Amino acid sequence: MSAVDDVEAAEAVVVSQGSQAPEAPEVPCPLCRVPADPGTLRCPSCREDLSVLFRLRYAGRIDYNRALQALTAGDGALALGLLHRAVAAEPGLRPARELLESLSVAGPAAPAPGGREDGREGDTP
Repeated sequence: MSAVDDVEAAEAVVVSQGSQAPEAPEVPCPLCRVPADPGTLRCPSCREDLSVLFRLRYAGRIDYNRALQALTAGDGALALGLLHRAVAAEPGLRPARELLESLSVAGPAAPAPGGREDGREGDTP
């Protein structure tokens, strides 16, 4: 996965989860202080490649997306580790915090919040 793909996925997760996550952080160019273009990962002024800075700035969101992939693949332990890293990197990332709390209470092998293992809703058979 390229740096552009990681950043686009990190931006999309906030929209797809419908959560009140903080706005995507700006990445200013360290040379000229102009906000970088998230589409090209370059400074629009000096054309410096800022992909490494984008990865650092979006690390929490990237880890959150990878945690969702790990959960889909059934790897709850990996998902927990990634969620801990996501929250450490970006404490205001509400979807990651909420998922981490729900997995910590229920355990990594628990079904998705609001559902049951057999796919039916509710607490009655």
